[in-house]
Amino acid sequence: MMIHVSRDGEQFGPYTLEDANAYLAQGSLLPTDQAWYEGAPDWMPITDVPGIHSGTAAAVVAAGGKTKTLLYAGIAAGVLTVFGVVGWGYPGVFKEKESSASVDADSSENKKGAAGSTPSASSSTSFAKTAEPIFRKYGCFDCHSSKESNKVEADFDLSDRTTWRAFLSPNQKGNPVTTPLVLAITATDANGKPMPPRGNRVSDAEVETIKKWIIAEWEL
Repeated sequence: MMIHVSRDGEQFGPYTLEDANAYLAQGSLLPTDQAWYEGAPDWMPITDVPGIHSGTAAAVVAAGGKTKTLLYAGIAAGVLTVFGVVGWGYPGVFKEKESSASVDADSSENKKGAAGSTPSASSSTSFAKTAEPIFRKYGCFDCHSSKESNKVEADFDLSDRTTWRAFLSPNQKGNPVTTPLVLAITATDANGKPMPPRGNRVSDAEVETIKKWIIAEWEL
């Protein structure tokens, strides 16, 4: 009996029964190959051909699996060996990484500790909803916004948050009444330069709103 073999659209052979078994044992033929011999109704897995030793095919599959297992085990052992050599020969490698992580953690903690001296996360929304309408009502943006006027008086720029600290930081810690901004909007002609310089004065209720905004802005 001559056996024809097909794999991925290509045909091989024909082989005698003895050769087919030998090639299966060598791995040249695979258990998944399709086979046909004269008198067979159709193509079939080569392991279904009468006379093909199914034990031989199973041994080929098992050998292939064992080979892969040994290959993966060897790769893993090699990787571990490399890391072991690096760690033993250069013990500072891992310590440097740990030190770096420690420095990053300390830096993060320092940033958190400094949060009290910076604007709060919701301060922009607070400004837009509370303080900004008051400043616009009294025309403050006409003289204190580089985006809306050609000149910014006293370096207090309502459109530039980097200029706010000097005017919103209280002279007495935690007391917004002592901030230059509140002192300016509550000043009179007799005790300082009032803001706004012309028109109506900022009402007491509006001053309280601005004070609350400053507290929220700097987390006083």
